[in-house]
Amino acid sequence: MPRVRRRSLLVLAALAVILAGGTFVRWATRPVPHGECVVAYSRISGDGRPATGRELDGLVRRAYDKAVAEGRCEPPWPRWRGWLD
Repeated sequence: MPRVRRRSLLVLAALAVILAGGTFVRWATRPVPHGECVVAYSRISGDGRPATGRELDGLVRRAYDKAVAEGRCEPPWPRWRGWLD
């Protein structure tokens, strides 16, 4: 019985290491914005109702994408590239 228990603990430890490694790789390769990028936006509503958070997030995202496309801001790159600079 002790051999079976030791083997199952080794298997669990190996799975934990694999899961931690996979999580780290996913975190390190996600694109993130770098550098300063100031984005201005405005919203005018004819009906007088305040904008929802989702609407404001969409405005900011579109303004940021436009600034990147026009070359005013650096595009996002994987997090690991910052480690090599």
